[in-house]
Amino acid sequence: MMLPLYPNEFFGRSTGMVVGTLTGIGFGFALERSGFGRAPILAAQFYGTNMRVFKVMFTAIATAATGLAILAGLGWLDLGQLTIPETYWWPQLTGGLLLGVGFIIAGYCPGTACVAAASGDIGGMLTYLGVMLGSLVFGFTYPVFADLYLSGKAGVLRLDTLFGLPYSVVAAAVVALAVGCFFGAEAIERWFSKRNQQVAPDALMRPRNRSFAVLAVLALAALATLALPQTVQSAVARKAGTIKVLPLVDTALRQPEKLWLVDVREQKLCKDRTLPAAVCLSDVTKGAAAAMPSHQQLVLIGGDTIKEVPTQLAEFAGEVVSVQGGYPAYAAELLADLPAEATQSMSPARLAEYRLRGALHARLTGAQAPVAAPAAVVPTAAPASAAKKGGGC
Repeated sequence: MMLPLYPNEFFGRSTGMVVGTLTGIGFGFALERSGFGRAPILAAQFYGTNMRVFKVMFTAIATAATGLAILAGLGWLDLGQLTIPETYWWPQLTGGLLLGVGFIIAGYCPGTACVAAASGDIGGMLTYLGVMLGSLVFGFTYPVFADLYLSGKAGVLRLDTLFGLPYSVVAAAVVALAVGCFFGAEAIERWFSKRNQQVAPDALMRPRNRSFAVLAVLALAALATLALPQTVQSAVARKAGTIKVLPLVDTALRQPEKLWLVDVREQKLCKDRTLPAAVCLSDVTKGAAAAMPSHQQLVLIGGDTIKEVPTQLAEFAGEVVSVQGGYPAYAAELLADLPAEATQSMSPARLAEYRLRGALHARLTGAQAPVAAPAAVVPTAAPASAAKKGGGC
């Protein structure tokens, strides 16, 4: 059995939803038992008098990191198939600041508000209602914040790929950092409690030492996987997503640094003709896939849609997609002569696609782009005086 289970088609969507729901219930139970359903405990984090939130969450992070490292080292987990949100520096920094302000005002974050609400706490219910209303308002005002929301994109960032270290080493470092921060948090609790003339939380030595021992064993086990043979392969081939020709080529011409295009067809076909900026699989050296930055998107070009990632590229840590229809679809859509179309009857979306195809065709072949008549103007609900507000940092 190869993890993660859902991407490897171990079960379907319905079962996945059930598993996700049960996991969420277990997570909520753990939060409630940790005291995360009570606002005074959560708010005390910001005053330095009770660092329980920091200690519990950092312990969970260290446990998850070492567990992933062990499973990956044994060949039971494909780290490349884990869903990791992309990094957008400016909106996430801004969102983190706003979340912190809301946290200290309400005493809850979205997750803990849900736990408190499920426990019957009125404050948690009101906070969760505020979260839903805020999400609704953001949805309606998204065009105002769209520039900020999409700014500072850095792709999927992982410490092991950023620093060029084995994942197990990073996991062990996280454990060491967690233990050090645990002692530091207790020192902060004593200092602020004394300053505020409060009693510092009791240091439960036995549970703490047991937790440290478990983390140490997990860290050593993760490091031990480095000694295992590196020939262990996934029992299930890594799956590739798909991407359509038009958005792919548009991005390849405008922002080639975001993509890594690899033509996996026979060397003769690849050398004869391929997509702009693409390299042949035969030219990809050993270890190149693992060394490529994970914020790029690996695009596979084949004779048709490719469903499985070639073994030579399986170590790539970022997202992998395949050109829908392969090179033949690219040639038919952008290299063949474009037929004239009746643009007056086109919808705005269809007209935009037609114009993009014409522009890309002209760029790739040197032919003159077709002139498309404007589509009928569709009135919008927004008043003409409503100004679009740009985003930014």
